[in-house]
Amino acid sequence: MYSIIYLHPKTTKILKYKEYIKKCRLKEFINHEFNINKEYIFLSICLPVYNMEKYIESALLPLNPVCNNLYQNIYKNLSIINQSFKFFEIVIVNDNSNDDTVNLVKHIQNRDKRIININHSKNLGVYKSRTDAILNANGKYILFMDPDDIIFNQDIFQELYNYYTEFNLDIIEFLVYHQREGRKNIFFPKDHKFSHFHDFKKSIISQPELSDIIFYKPNTKEYSSVICRTIWNKLIRKEIIQNSINYLNKDYFSNQFLIAADDTPINILSFHFANNYSNINLPGYLYNLRENGMSRFNKVNINHNIILSYNFLLYFKFFYKYIISSNKDVNFFLFEFKAFSFYLLKLKELNANEYITMTVNFYKEIRQKNISETFQSFINESILYFMK
Repeated sequence: MYSIIYLHPKTTKILKYKEYIKKCRLKEFINHEFNINKEYIFLSICLPVYNMEKYIESALLPLNPVCNNLYQNIYKNLSIINQSFKFFEIVIVNDNSNDDTVNLVKHIQNRDKRIININHSKNLGVYKSRTDAILNANGKYILFMDPDDIIFNQDIFQELYNYYTEFNLDIIEFLVYHQREGRKNIFFPKDHKFSHFHDFKKSIISQPELSDIIFYKPNTKEYSSVICRTIWNKLIRKEIIQNSINYLNKDYFSNQFLIAADDTPINILSFHFANNYSNINLPGYLYNLRENGMSRFNKVNINHNIILSYNFLLYFKFFYKYIISSNKDVNFFLFEFKAFSFYLLKLKELNANEYITMTVNFYKEIRQKNISETFQSFINESILYFMK
C-alpha cells in the first residue's frame, strides 16, 4: 500500500490518512470537506436511476437483514458508502421515477452529504441521465455505475487512487464479476480477462496504440479486444468523458432518447481522447444479470423494443463513421455489425416503418464500401429482408 497524505482542514499539519480520520470524526469530515471544499473530491460516481426501489439501497448502503435485497446474506459489508477511501461523491440522477426510488434516495442522502440528487421532470433516458450526472460532478475522475449492481470490493476506490498517484493515468480498468439475479454464485466472464503485462510486455498503454486496443487483440489482427467495452468498470478522467460526450452530442445523440447502446461509443471515444491507460487485476464491480433488463426483448413492450432497436441504429451509424473518419479497419465494424444486427432486423418484425427506411439506407451506404463477399452477401440479404 502506498503512503497517502492529506491536509487536515483545521491545521496546516500534514497527516497520514489514518491519523486524519482519528482526529476528525467521519461525519464532521464529510459535512465540512464535501460541502465546502469541492477540490478535495477525487472521484464522482455517476448513477442514473429509474424505478429502482428494489435495488437502490443495495447499491449504496451496507447490507443488513432488514434490507429487501438479493445480496444480504453474501456481502453484508459491501456498499459504496463503506468504501475505505472517503474522497468521493455520488451523483444520482432520478429519471422521473414513478415508484418509491425518490424517497429512498432522499433518505440515503440525509445519511451522507456526499450524495448529490438531481431529478428529471420527465423521463429522458439513461444517456441523458449520465450526461447530466457528469455536468454536476465535482471529481477529477468519473466512475459510472448502474443502480442494480454493487461495488464488489471495499478497497477498490483506494486501490484506484493509489494506482493513479503512481502513474497519473487517464483510464484505469478493473475486473467485473457477474451474478444472475436470484442466484448466489458469481462468475467471471472469460472474455473480460485482461493481462497487458503479458500481452503488451508493459503495464501502461499510450497513444497511438491506445486507440486501437479497444478493437483488436494485442499484437494480432484478430478482431477481439481485451478491453471490456462497458463503461462501469473504469476510472476515467473527467475531461476525457466530457470530450467524448461533446463529440457524441455534436452529431449523434444530442436529442435522442437513449435506453441502451451508449456504453461503447463513450468507451471508444474515451480511448481515443486519452493519453494513457492501464488496468489492475482486482475485482471491483458485480454486474447483476437481470432477465428483464434493458437488453432483453421478451420482457418489455413493443414501444420499448422499437426505441431499443433505434438506439442500436444510432450506435452503428456513429461506429461506422468513426471507423471511416479515423482510417481504422472497416472490417472490425462489420464483425460487430453482423453480430448485433438482430436488433435492427427486429424493426421489421415490429412494423417500425419510420425507422426501416433509415435502416435500409444505412445498409446501402455500407454496401458501397470495398468489403468482403461474405459481408456483401450478409448486407444484401438484410436489405431483401426489409424490402419484403
